[in-house]
Amino acid sequence: MYNSKNVDEKKVKLNINFKSKKVIYVVAIFILLIALIYALNNTTSIKEEEDLTEKLFQSVEVELVDLEKYIIYGTHLNMNGRLSINLDESTIDDISLVFKDIWGNEHSYEIEYNIDEENIRFSTSPKINEGIDLENIPKGDYYVVLKIGTTIDNLQTEKYYLLDNTTEYDKVEYYTITRDNKNNKIDIYSDEYILDNIITPYFKVDVRKSNLPDNVYDIVIDPGHGGIDSGAIKGNYYESNIVLEHSLELKKQLEQSGLKVKLVRDTDVQIDSYGEEGRAVIPNSVKAKYVFSIHLNSNEQLMTRGGVEIYSPPNANLEFSKLLADNIVNIAKTTYSPNPIFKVEDGIYVRNYTESELKEANNYALQKGYKKYNITTDTPYLFMIRETGGIATNAYIDGRNKNYGINNYYNSNIGVEGYLLELGFMNCKKDLNNILNNKKAYVEAISISIKQYLNILE
Repeated sequence: MYNSKNVDEKKVKLNINFKSKKVIYVVAIFILLIALIYALNNTTSIKEEEDLTEKLFQSVEVELVDLEKYIIYGTHLNMNGRLSINLDESTIDDISLVFKDIWGNEHSYEIEYNIDEENIRFSTSPKINEGIDLENIPKGDYYVVLKIGTTIDNLQTEKYYLLDNTTEYDKVEYYTITRDNKNNKIDIYSDEYILDNIITPYFKVDVRKSNLPDNVYDIVIDPGHGGIDSGAIKGNYYESNIVLEHSLELKKQLEQSGLKVKLVRDTDVQIDSYGEEGRAVIPNSVKAKYVFSIHLNSNEQLMTRGGVEIYSPPNANLEFSKLLADNIVNIAKTTYSPNPIFKVEDGIYVRNYTESELKEANNYALQKGYKKYNITTDTPYLFMIRETGGIATNAYIDGRNKNYGINNYYNSNIGVEGYLLELGFMNCKKDLNNILNNKKAYVEAISISIKQYLNILE
């Protein structure tokens, strides 16, 4: 029997299917058009970047700067180099180190330089915690060049010279301090560019927004001693326990300000100095920028006056050390240590190897049958400052002395900026009582100092 209703329903279904397919075709064509436009724009952008890159390499001089050293210490990048070129010193107006991108943007950095016969030698800073502040480089891709401005016959010119990395360090990566839950990743590396079959080396710095990896930290806190190594003892009080309490509270306060903090230990356990989990190795393994080793002082004499001592590397700017010492004295209502040995100024100390200690170390190496270390009176004595800084602080624990483990970062060109804080003397009753009963003020003083120095706003 013929059913017109069924026929009509089939027609409606066919019509709907046709319309649906039509919509799908239109949408598909639209998507293809968008993809084609994007691909064309992207191709144009890539072509434009290639042209600008070629233009940059055509604009630089053929002479290359020998990059003889580059290190990162804390948050700063330092470089030393040499340009062999015959320039009349009287014609030179200025020499600077420049981060230059292909779009023509430049970020200029002052350097120290001298002209020696046919060489221009430069250094970004003699202080390892000065130089180029990695925290303040805008996002972008930069070629590092030496820029020389000259005036000859009243004509001013600017010439750019690429850097040829002649060090053993090819590529490093750096993560900026956490601010408002944001970080940048900085890749520093050398490579080569080929133009007209000529290979030209270059040195580059690329800055990108990046999430901080789980195993990367801003700051490491080292509560001194631990376990059977109790440190100084006064009655029932142990240095290892007291500094652990202060360190736990310090970690809490810094994390409240958004910093990512790692403790070397969070319980009363003994920690090896070296090896993969060594207290002097952890700061480098987690790519921290700063390490603070917290201690208490003591000596055999009964003291009526104690005070704070901040130990720093010998080749560093001591501004941070002074900030720490001053804030601890003022906020914790304590004093500067009366100890005159190794003192630089009130509360600030630099402890290097002495001549007698060098002689003792060399005799020990001879006795044990290993080659003596290349250490001098400029080498930091305190291992938490020396070994965390890599080549910047002359770290040297490479395993030749079998009584120690190995610091795998002893020859690293990335160092953690280290400070050892002696908060007071356990053999001074007034000092000990203040440290025990005024923990909040000591921790607040250290926390405020760190945030002030890093310019971290609440």
